[in-house]
Amino acid sequence: MAEICTSIASTIVDKSVGLIWRQLSYLIYYDSDIESLKDALKRLDDKKNDVQRTVEAAKRNGATIKDQVQSWLEDVRKIFHEAEELENKVNGQRRCLYGLCPSLKSRYSLSRKAKKIAERVLDLKLDEELSNNVANPAPLQQLGSIISSEGFKGFESRKDVMNDVLSALRNEKTRIIGICGMGGVGKTTMVREIKEIIKRLQGTNKLFDDVVMSTVSATVNIGKIQTEIAESLDMKLVEESESIRAQRLHERIKQSKRILIILDDVWSELKLQDVGIPFGVGPTTNQVHEGCKILLTSRNEEVCKVMGCKDDIFGVQALNKEEAWELFRATVGESLDNNPDLSHVAKLIVDECKGLPIAIITVGKALLPSNGKHEWNTALQELKNSLPENIPGMEPEVYSCIKLSYDKLDSDEVKSCFLLCCLFPEDYDVPIEYLVRYGLGRATFRNTNTAEDVRNKVHSFVGQLKRRYLLLDSEKEECIKMHDIVRDVAISIASKDPHRFMVRSFDAEGGGGGRPGVQKVTNQEHCSAISLIDVKLDENITDGLECPKLELLQLKNSSSSSEYSNHFKRMKELKVLAFLEVNMSSYLASEKSLLLGEPKYLHTLCLEDCKLGDISHVIGGLENLEILSFARSEISKLPREIGHLHRLRMLDTTDCEGLEEIPHGVLSKLRRLEELYMAESFDNWAPATGSQDETSMASLDEVMSLSDHLNVLAIKIHDVQMLRNDEFLLKSQPIRFHVSINISWSYEKESFKNRMPGYLFENSLMLRGDVKEYLEIGAVRYFLKQSEDLVLFYTYNLKYVIEELDGQGGFQHLKVLSIMCDDNIEYLMNGADWTPRGQPAFPILKSATFEMFTN
Repeated sequence: MAEICTSIASTIVDKSVGLIWRQLSYLIYYDSDIESLKDALKRLDDKKNDVQRTVEAAKRNGATIKDQVQSWLEDVRKIFHEAEELENKVNGQRRCLYGLCPSLKSRYSLSRKAKKIAERVLDLKLDEELSNNVANPAPLQQLGSIISSEGFKGFESRKDVMNDVLSALRNEKTRIIGICGMGGVGKTTMVREIKEIIKRLQGTNKLFDDVVMSTVSATVNIGKIQTEIAESLDMKLVEESESIRAQRLHERIKQSKRILIILDDVWSELKLQDVGIPFGVGPTTNQVHEGCKILLTSRNEEVCKVMGCKDDIFGVQALNKEEAWELFRATVGESLDNNPDLSHVAKLIVDECKGLPIAIITVGKALLPSNGKHEWNTALQELKNSLPENIPGMEPEVYSCIKLSYDKLDSDEVKSCFLLCCLFPEDYDVPIEYLVRYGLGRATFRNTNTAEDVRNKVHSFVGQLKRRYLLLDSEKEECIKMHDIVRDVAISIASKDPHRFMVRSFDAEGGGGGRPGVQKVTNQEHCSAISLIDVKLDENITDGLECPKLELLQLKNSSSSSEYSNHFKRMKELKVLAFLEVNMSSYLASEKSLLLGEPKYLHTLCLEDCKLGDISHVIGGLENLEILSFARSEISKLPREIGHLHRLRMLDTTDCEGLEEIPHGVLSKLRRLEELYMAESFDNWAPATGSQDETSMASLDEVMSLSDHLNVLAIKIHDVQMLRNDEFLLKSQPIRFHVSINISWSYEKESFKNRMPGYLFENSLMLRGDVKEYLEIGAVRYFLKQSEDLVLFYTYNLKYVIEELDGQGGFQHLKVLSIMCDDNIEYLMNGADWTPRGQPAFPILKSATFEMFTN
């Protein structure tokens, strides 16, 4: 019995001693426990970072993170949170009397907690298999449910390629992907649809934060590519140096965690570093951006390989017979199904298109079931018998189909409008206004009395051409684009009789080759139109061109140190002359002549986006000039000689920010002027009263004197008192106007940049300042009543918009109303007071915007 008691007592003592020792150890090993915890946390942090990087990579590919991994990361987060709280308490104790008087109770508690957390850290292990495989691949979304772009058909052959591309984009190891296929097979349409699909993917399916696209084309323009990418990222590149622009773009792209850059229509190797794309890997960390992927299209598989594509090159083939027939039926319309007589010949026509979407669509748009079986049979024979041009990179069937679509256009005027579009560079946003002015200068369009008539007709023709898919929409206002293949066909057609156009693009590498397929007209004396792009005349045209029948000459981004007449000779019939993006200041300073041929024949002179000097010696003898444009050019003074242009119908100085002088008497002499564009330009108007001499500036009374013929006016006025003359524009027929009053440059650049986006603007009025002062002036009241787009910017003395601006009939024409930075306005209108007047205040208002109110 005594032995049993002794044994029990011994056990109790041993356990008690162990328990006491464990508790004492928290005090004795306090510093050691804290350091051990730090070591354990360091190892856990390294592990967590490795797992987190793998998780982020999986998310970039749209994969779904496994639940066990997410739980582990959450447990790790909680442990680090507890450890942080513990560390704060430890640091607090050390600060107590500089650690000279530690609390034994606190040390015990902290040491014990450190020990417990360290034990949990050791237990917190992630299975090795999970560490290497943290996610489940996200199921591919069915393309049939998300393809929605108008004009894109979700054919199975296309879906398969698109699924392959999307899968490759999800693969973390894939950096660059290529899509290859012949011209016209639908590569551009496909990448545009892929772009839209990626933008619509959200949540766990989201692949990229930013998706940008740029068209490279055969003649590479690094600056243009940089601008397109920058604008897609809401970035403005103002530098001229491509290398500096590349550096800025490089840094901006690296700010995007996941970005896809689509490079369309790549013909040869593009040095990504020259553009500023931080792609792939490099010797320094700064050159690496793992979140950046490239998707490119090319007609040449070798180009994709040179650019770095390895296994991820996907070919786009022609449509099979069933898909081609379906696309043709969709293009022609349902009425084809109701006309069994056409079924057989229609299928034969589709066979001639060889499964190429661009050919199927252009032919389908050219044929109507209502035209009858005989016309369809004729079209079939034309396709079969067409003599295809030898244009490198183009299938003969494509040429035949586009040529047929051209031949089926309704009139020679529409055809001429179409061919004018090929004068511009590949993938260029062609301003429709150029077609208006070139056509007007060549008297292309019949039964038109005014420039406005020509403009309306041209826009109608452009609509027809877009519906035929011969022209494409542009993202820029009042511009169109040409598919590069359609442009090649247009150049080929235009190079022959009776047109005889010559279009040449001289790329940066020289040689004058430009894009394949642009044929040089050897019989130059029969040319009616010449367009030279990026040409150095002294180097590229040394012998001179004999051009006795030339009617239109366009030089874009071109240069010459010698007289232009040395390069272009015997121009007796020149009607249209355009210098675009040309630095002419030094040339004009030496009083060298322009290429005017016989001055009496010249009807259109465009010196746009140019650096100009004194042009008085150029203007004087142009007695029959009808169109004169300096839009966006650097010019400080309009010469008095402009007043001698008695047949002038249009004068354009839009965005000539440096234009400071228009001598008095110049504008008043333009008695036939129909359109005057001075938006974002000259505003140094002189008062109407007072003596006038050679140093006086033009006054608004001169503009008023033109009102019998003036149809369009875009003007900037710095002081509303300049409109005091109650007859300002009131004796004319209603005009189309764009007027800004008291809008300074600083305000305009901040808020009204491109407020005149094109030449089809609706009546627009912008006011800043004292509204009471405005309402005292009849011309302002007239503008208010006729406005379709009204902007009130930093106005004051206005509380009740309707009642004070127009208390009678309301704004019967107003479609867009914008009120910004006005804290005095209390009501837009008083509904109770207005109702009895019997008509709505805003019968056709589409939108109203109110911004930056302080109250």
